[in-house]
Formats: sequence, structure tokens, C-alpha cells
Amino acid sequence: MLPRSPGWWLQCLGLVHAVVGVVLYRQPLTQIARDRFVNSVPDLGDRATAFWFMVAAPTLWLGGRLLRSAESLGDLAAQRTAGGILTVTGVVGSAVMPTSGFWGVAAVGISSLRRSTRRR
Repeated sequence: MLPRSPGWWLQCLGLVHAVVGVVLYRQPLTQIARDRFVNSVPDLGDRATAFWFMVAAPTLWLGGRLLRSAESLGDLAAQRTAGGILTVTGVVGSAVMPTSGFWGVAAVGISSLRRSTRRR
């Protein structure tokens, strides 16, 4: 397995997402920490936005780790499924938020689809 596989890139996106989140949402994240986390995030507002942005980071990283396992095991069905979902999510996300990182998710999805269909 190549170290820079779609799964590896998805893990990188997760790490970048965390760094960007800390930079963009420094103030609301600090407020959450000052309130000692428990019951510190309302349903709406800056804190909620910061929280959900940050939750995506480990989820992306985990998805990348699982995709790397599928790649190393040669599980083409799992790679195609991940690639399809990532592509659709990335395309829809890019359409509604053009200046976001969703284009990266779409690129990883397309790469995963291409790799999984080439190996049949």
C-alpha cells in the first residue's frame, strides 16, 4: 500500500480540519473550556458551530484510518463505498460552501473510486 493513499489523505484532512478549527474557533473553544465542557454548548450559535466543526476532525481521521485498512486488505467493495460517499459528500458540500475544504473530500472520494475500480 502506498503511504499516500486516499485513506492517508483523508487522515491528513482530519488533522488539517482540527488545526483550522482551533484557529478559526479559538474564542468559542476557549469559552467552552472555561465553562468546564459539561453543558457548555447550546444547540445554536458560535459554540455549537465550533463544536460540530471540531467533531468532524476525528471523524475524518477515523474514516481515513478505516479506509487505509480496507486498502491494505484489498477490500474493493469497502473502498468503492467509501469513495462514493466521500465523493457525493464533497460535491454537495462544495456546492453549498464553495470556499470550504469539501473539495478535498471530493478529491479523496474520486481517488478512492478510481483506485478501487482499476483493481478489479
